[in-house]
Amino acid sequence: MRKLFVLVSMVVLAVGAALPALAQGTGSIEGRIVRQGGTPLGGVTVAIVGLDRAELTGADGRFVFDGVPAGTHTVTFTLGDQSEAVEEVVVAAGETAVVEPEVDWAISYVDTITVYSASRQTERITEAPAAITVISEDQIEREGNSGQVPKLLEFTPGAEVTQSGLYDFNFNARGFNSSLNRRILTLIDGRDPSVPFLGSQEWSAVSFPLDDLASLELVRGPGSALYGADAFNGVLNMVTKAPRFSRGGKVQATGGDLDTQRLDFRAAGELGGGFFGKATGGWMQSEDFSVSRNPASGGPEYRPCGTFPPGSCLEPEPVPLAVDEDELGFGGVRLDKYFGAGGHVLTLEGGTAQIEGPVAQTGIGRVQLLDVERPWARVNLNAPHWNVLGYWNSREALEQLSLRAGSNLALDSENWQFEVQGNAGFANGRGRVVGGASYKEEDIDSADPARGGIQTLMFAPVSEDFTGVFGQAEYSFTDALKAVVALRWDDSSLHDEQWSPRGSLVYAFNPNHTVRATYAEAFQTPNYSEFFLRAPVAPPLTALAALEAGLAPFLGGVPLGFGSIPILAVGNPTLEPEEVTSYELGYSGVFARRAYFTADYYRNDIENFVTDLISRIQPGIGNINPVFGPYAPPGVLPAQVQQIILSRLQQLLGPTFFVMSNAPDGSPIIVPVSYVNFGEVESEGIELGLNYYLTDNWLIDATYSWLDFEVQQELPADPVVPNAPENKAAFGLSYLAQRWDASVKFRWVDDFEWAAGVFRGPVPSYEVVNLTANWHVTDRVTVGVDVSNLLDDEHWEAFGGDILERRALGHVSFNW
Repeated sequence: MRKLFVLVSMVVLAVGAALPALAQGTGSIEGRIVRQGGTPLGGVTVAIVGLDRAELTGADGRFVFDGVPAGTHTVTFTLGDQSEAVEEVVVAAGETAVVEPEVDWAISYVDTITVYSASRQTERITEAPAAITVISEDQIEREGNSGQVPKLLEFTPGAEVTQSGLYDFNFNARGFNSSLNRRILTLIDGRDPSVPFLGSQEWSAVSFPLDDLASLELVRGPGSALYGADAFNGVLNMVTKAPRFSRGGKVQATGGDLDTQRLDFRAAGELGGGFFGKATGGWMQSEDFSVSRNPASGGPEYRPCGTFPPGSCLEPEPVPLAVDEDELGFGGVRLDKYFGAGGHVLTLEGGTAQIEGPVAQTGIGRVQLLDVERPWARVNLNAPHWNVLGYWNSREALEQLSLRAGSNLALDSENWQFEVQGNAGFANGRGRVVGGASYKEEDIDSADPARGGIQTLMFAPVSEDFTGVFGQAEYSFTDALKAVVALRWDDSSLHDEQWSPRGSLVYAFNPNHTVRATYAEAFQTPNYSEFFLRAPVAPPLTALAALEAGLAPFLGGVPLGFGSIPILAVGNPTLEPEEVTSYELGYSGVFARRAYFTADYYRNDIENFVTDLISRIQPGIGNINPVFGPYAPPGVLPAQVQQIILSRLQQLLGPTFFVMSNAPDGSPIIVPVSYVNFGEVESEGIELGLNYYLTDNWLIDATYSWLDFEVQQELPADPVVPNAPENKAAFGLSYLAQRWDASVKFRWVDDFEWAAGVFRGPVPSYEVVNLTANWHVTDRVTVGVDVSNLLDDEHWEAFGGDILERRALGHVSFNW
């Protein structure tokens, strides 16, 4: 909490420094621009004549100008060759003038789509210097009733969504997925909510109803130049609704298969004095797809060894599931303060999530989350040309049951980050620069209070820090040609300094057709598990207790610790970051004002792969982890006695003697597996996407992705596989009307091999059909259905994950 207080104090000081400079005698202009019929228009340039003030409207068509001098103004609206002006807008000091024009423009729907994540600035999607997918607010409201963020993206170009349990997803793009994948940096309003120990997302901990999302953007391709470590294959940026522009409320009840019961709540409004507030909350209880793989529990054993080929079967788990239901709870509050001049907005926000029951597939086996709390807080001060962000995350997981080892994996982590960012234009609007810096600290402790503070996942607590500085410049040489260059420097106590450059050329050979060429480098820091892991992979070895008893006359009372020797997977602190160099060509085009087509080709050169957990002693290489060498008896013993101990151990253990080692405190441990940097791969792929409005109501969308790779260097013990199919495709048909909507979407995934930790085997080809439908009974009441895997195609999407079946949900909501 001390660090949170520091963050709040820093932002409050920034506010205090800014307020004296705020001009007096100013007011605001706000509103939104819509088509005839009320459909909002995004991507419209709104400007105040005579003032250096302009902005693009978002997907909701809204705009806000604070700090406008009192008087009469003219506001212009421009989109392509269409324009509109509203004259004699009267602004009074301390008051807000509302402007809401309704226009009848003949434009393409894609002209209204704006994005932010590709350049850290608002721009039209056709001008973005990256391959990017946008899920609009309307689509989120139609299709987000499952409560699962990754399912909003599973039918989009290039996205790789593998589901291992009801709330266990691995989300990736462009190959080399893994359990607990972290190659896509995920942000919620600028905050990284990942699990610090693993770097992966805990999707069950999303602490808001999905219809509180204003937008969701997926940038495909390396993004370290602007976002730093772990933006390796892309960035998923989620932005929640500001209470000022989403006043009102909603209560929704959901129920259905797996005995699902869910209740979501959201309310937002004006509080007076420039303050706007929002509160969200929810609770969910259901069964899961996860079943016990323990024979004594009577649970089904599928893919048993002896039935499937070696390497493609599942060993039984010694421990059954502790609970057979999931229970999730979440809540959050947000307060926004709008100051009267300069466009300053201060946001104070916090929330929490509680998790019980979901099962996560990990490299050391499945783990059931039994008691996890995820509180967080965010402070943000925003102005037209700069932004100051601070946030704090905590994760207290006192009970996490390893179903393979039968032990509790307690984990307590905390991090906080502070970032400042600024932007400015130059060359009469032809150029723009963005720059900033960030600092982050993380503290992780795996002590289990129930067992006297014994460490369960690491040998000792760790504290690390991260620093980054970034900058980007873009310049339009002509109205058709734009160049964008970016560079970031990162340093950390975990790795040496890293430089991440990126450059793009964007050329519009006519207003509706754009091509793009991009070069980028990115890196991924090994996570704390890969650096510092100390996790049991089997019950302790007790067979050597008799040996210690037999040697007692020679030991002189010195304990050897042979009574119970842990069998551990351990981390490797000498690991280097993984690195990728990417080359990309992209095209986007609008046809007949109804069809939007994208095509992207990429080639990635990846090196320094961090292997999955593999045998620590490798033929021809030896010990892959120099931190854990051969076992050495206690040094206080005479050399002759030490030699007797080693000789007897070799006789009893045979070849397995060579995986015996010492913990940092000198006690004996058995380390059969660890990590190492090894591997060099060239990969390439194609991503195609089509959105086609047959009419104003009927929409077709289709995607296709192709991935190929060539291994340049690998370990025979850990063959490099992309954990992704060579081919996948999706097709959707939607009907969108004022009172009701419905969509059917089909996804086909080619067969592929999966290798992640202890889970190695085939993923057969599968097909998934999803159905969503909503009927707005009145302006306030809506009912609907959401069906995943409509045809009940039983399948698994990651080897070792759950067998997935149909899940049908119905919901009813009340709005005000």
